[in-house]
Amino acid sequence: MTPLILTGGFGPFLAGIIVAVAGGDSRSWFGNLVDVRASPSVWAAAVLIPVVLYVGALVLFVAVGGGFDRTSVLPAAALPAVAFATLIRGGLEEPGWRGLALPVLQRQIGAFKASIVIGVIWALWHVPLFLLPGSSQAGTPFALYAGVVVGISVIATWLYNVAGGRVLIVVVFHTLSNAVSVTTAGGVIGDEVTSQVALLVIVWTTAALLVWRYGAERLSPAPLPNGGLDFTATTTAPEQAESPSETPSQSDNPR
Repeated sequence: MTPLILTGGFGPFLAGIIVAVAGGDSRSWFGNLVDVRASPSVWAAAVLIPVVLYVGALVLFVAVGGGFDRTSVLPAAALPAVAFATLIRGGLEEPGWRGLALPVLQRQIGAFKASIVIGVIWALWHVPLFLLPGSSQAGTPFALYAGVVVGISVIATWLYNVAGGRVLIVVVFHTLSNAVSVTTAGGVIGDEVTSQVALLVIVWTTAALLVWRYGAERLSPAPLPNGGLDFTATTTAPEQAESPSETPSQSDNPR
């Protein structure tokens, strides 16, 4: 892996550490990063949703005239190595994006708007990869890529919130999303733009359903999780109807 890719993969994590330490929340924040006590249904969602999104996009792509060669998909034996690589190159960004930025920002502007803002920043963070020959982003239209990333940001916010702010849930979701994408990409036959549009449609259909079901303010039936951060000194609009000191255990299960 090049220094650029490693910097991209670890940069948000390192930024999160710096901010948490500077704010005096490092112990509770780090504890929240390794908390695995989400409900089985949330863990299942984190594992299965990436498969549903990308398989759904492939089905739509084939339905509109694209092709898919199953013999060109990476073999099952390669999956552990792919998952490890996508953890290092993507999943470990999550302590920065969802672990720190999201719990702060969604208290200011609500969960859906926070997802959009973080999604745009997340997409822009990957701009250098579009200039790197051989990267998975090289040759992909940035507008389509950004649209998919922003939609996935909404889905990741829902997962984070229904998991009570447990960051490992979105680390798994992000890692597997990238892993499924890499694993299936070799089998796509036809116009890459069309395949990206198909993914965009599936991702935003899913995101829209979540916003419709749970509402834009919280994207969850439970109070906004604190993510191991201390918000007792601040009260903002989305929080006013909630308890000011939620803990992760208060918001385990989606409904």
